[in-house]
Amino acid sequence: MFDMKQIGKKITNLRKTHNMTQMELADKLGISFQAVSNWERGNTMPDISKLPELAEIFHISVDELLNGKAPLVAAVLNDTVDEYMEEGNVTEEEIVDTLPLLKPEQVEEIVDKVNVSQFRDISSFLPFMDSETLAEIAMEYAEQGDSVDELLPFLDEDDVSVIAHKFMKNGDSISRYLPFMHEEDVADLAYDALERNDSIDEFLPFMHEEDVATLAKKLEKRGDSIAQCYPFMGEDDVAQIAYSLLAKGDSASSCLPFMDEDDVRDLAIKALEKGDSIDEYLPFMDEDDVTQLALRILRSKKR
Repeated sequence: MFDMKQIGKKITNLRKTHNMTQMELADKLGISFQAVSNWERGNTMPDISKLPELAEIFHISVDELLNGKAPLVAAVLNDTVDEYMEEGNVTEEEIVDTLPLLKPEQVEEIVDKVNVSQFRDISSFLPFMDSETLAEIAMEYAEQGDSVDELLPFLDEDDVSVIAHKFMKNGDSISRYLPFMHEEDVADLAYDALERNDSIDEFLPFMHEEDVATLAKKLEKRGDSIAQCYPFMGEDDVAQIAYSLLAKGDSASSCLPFMDEDDVRDLAIKALEKGDSIDEYLPFMDEDDVTQLALRILRSKKR
């Protein structure tokens, strides 16, 4: 494996041996001096197209610059990747080592010629693979019943949704897919779950507030509890539900932590006018409003 720290030290030593500043080396390569600085600190590797230029500036070979033979790098530079891959000598480790040096098109060229899904560990490949290839591998895993968890952060949201639907039809949990999906697709799954009378709780944190409110209304019509929806709804929507509950003579206490202080105050006033206790409203009200209500109660008692 290429050691970025060691290669960085080598570039530093070679630059100093040739009495060059980072700025001078950067100018010769047509890059920023910050890029050279990152190489020398071992934070990044030079792009593969810069390796021959570096080697020429320092009068060494690319293999010497990389501290050892790198046949796949040589094949990319000489445009002989097809021939090298056909020889069958390339290893998983060699590909993994070379990926950070390559441009996306070069990565695709190499990945297209190997069956990445058969490698022992494909995690190193994921950041460098195109979305179409990743989707194909993910679907292959899904068909085999294998976990696709490590692929999820690198997949397009649409592809995650397709896979989630597939697992959902099989009755499997899809909670791990939800953070990587479009809000609209999560909502669609939640509506489907509601139609089947399944729990929708796992979907709520990943949905738009308006969709959560719509689901809450559907649950309310069925006579089901909607308290689990409040943390994921807009304050105005929660307030509407609270007013509705109060109008029916029901308690709105479960709504209060998720409402605007002004709406809580208005609800408290309505409760007060009906002669109900407002104790449950007080912790969620502005201090000035609490004071005004307290004075109002005191005045009413003096009459």
